[in-house]
Amino acid sequence: MNTSGLSITAGLSEISGRLTDAAAIAKAALACAEAGSEREAVRIAMKLDTLLNEADTLHRAVCLIGRLQRAAETDT
Repeated sequence: MNTSGLSITAGLSEISGRLTDAAAIAKAALACAEAGSEREAVRIAMKLDTLLNEADTLHRAVCLIGRLQRAAETDT
């Protein structure tokens, strides 16, 4: 299978970016909670859903690319 255009490195870079953004949001939510504003903390934390979902999807894609590459190596 031709996986040109698909890159484990690019996928991992995208995952890293999403998780960096998610960590910043989580820290902001924690700061709000520690300051006594739990309602605001939950509102902020809800922004994590999309980033974490995207990171999970990218992780699954990277794993699939790896499996495809290993399968291609054993077929040759």
